[in-house]
Amino acid sequence: MLATLITALYFFACGVLAHLALCWLVSSGRFMRDGLLAGCAALLSAAVWQRQSGNTDLVALFLLLTAWLAYLMFFINLLNSVTLKMLEHLARADGGKMQKEDFAVVFSEDSGLQARLSDMRANGFIAETKGGFALTGKANVFLSAVSLTRKFIGSD
Repeated sequence: MLATLITALYFFACGVLAHLALCWLVSSGRFMRDGLLAGCAALLSAAVWQRQSGNTDLVALFLLLTAWLAYLMFFINLLNSVTLKMLEHLARADGGKMQKEDFAVVFSEDSGLQARLSDMRANGFIAETKGGFALTGKANVFLSAVSLTRKFIGSD
């Protein structure tokens, strides 16, 4: 069991380092895509290494995959946290203080909506049309995967 944990942790650590290096060197702004690529590379590397060593440990691969998905979920939520963005904005203000009115201008419903729409455009989930927005093929694939997952776990 210890060897299983060590294997999963080793490839997880290598994946995290690769992901951070990829984000830092390339800085594409696509944390999720880069994270999925690094995670797939770590999982594939672990599987190939196990195959070549003649010791295939599916539990180690499962632990690696689970840890990787938890890592992505944690950082995606952290990067998209409105609360954290509010705290950072307040911290950058003069003396860490800001008037309610000034704060409300930055974090109004409209600015929050615009930021989310901008992120969805940047990630290729929506496209602007005359007077509105339309889902892209990428968004439809993503929504289908989410719907299938929800049906599978019984929350749909």
